[in-house]
Amino acid sequence: MTTASPASANAQDNESDEPDNFEIAHTAITRTIRAMNNEQRPGDGAEFVTHVLATVAANLGSTFAVIKSRSGSWEAAGVRELLCSTVGYDDEFLMTYRTDPIEIIASSTYELDDLGFYGAYEASLDHIGQVLFGDRWTPSRGKLTRAELEQIEDVHDHLYDLEVSDRAEYEERFTAEVAARLSQLRAEAPLSYPARLTAMVRFVSDSDDRALTEGWGNDLTSQLYQHARENTLLPGSDAKPDWSPGFVASLLDDGHWPHLRVPELARYGTPAETPKDN
Repeated sequence: MTTASPASANAQDNESDEPDNFEIAHTAITRTIRAMNNEQRPGDGAEFVTHVLATVAANLGSTFAVIKSRSGSWEAAGVRELLCSTVGYDDEFLMTYRTDPIEIIASSTYELDDLGFYGAYEASLDHIGQVLFGDRWTPSRGKLTRAELEQIEDVHDHLYDLEVSDRAEYEERFTAEVAARLSQLRAEAPLSYPARLTAMVRFVSDSDDRALTEGWGNDLTSQLYQHARENTLLPGSDAKPDWSPGFVASLLDDGHWPHLRVPELARYGTPAETPKDN
């Protein structure tokens, strides 16, 4: 019985005339080590292969990411041992080998919704509806006249514009929090986080199908994301995020009603201040 080599297996999978990633990788490594052996380039093959593998691990985010698909194999054990001897058993020096910028993929819509933040805009709309229409107001608007529907729709549009503005402000603050945290880590451990290491945040829309960054990993991308998620101050209140029940209600109790930040709507006050018109 014969077994196909990795090279032949990759060749069979590649039906185009373009070289596949395996061919590109082994050709580049072979050429480089041959040049080293012929003293045409400084360095040695072992160091070069180790450095390449460490760079791959760093760009993937962790040592484990390299062996993830078959972490229990003997090959994985050997690769892990080699990487640990280079980047540390806890990946403490991993980022010194990274060449790609750190990219965090986030959604401001998701982050604010997870806090229940959109309930504040709904509370503002409901309050104004009650001020304007009294007992005839319901969220379905079924008891309103055409003119009243146009009136409340104008209120809704103002609140929606504020919501869009708040999302943009949240994104700016979130990005700044990521940058500040990376700078802090670099100041605390400059050898582990070199100056060339950068981080960027890409905010995606609801229709974008790219996977969002998760905050449960031990890699730097996850850590930066989770830090920003927990520390980005919220628009309109400058409060830190709080996922406990009643958080949005406490913001309203403290006077942070969204419509109070809209000049055209601020006159409606808050429930404790404003009697119903009807």
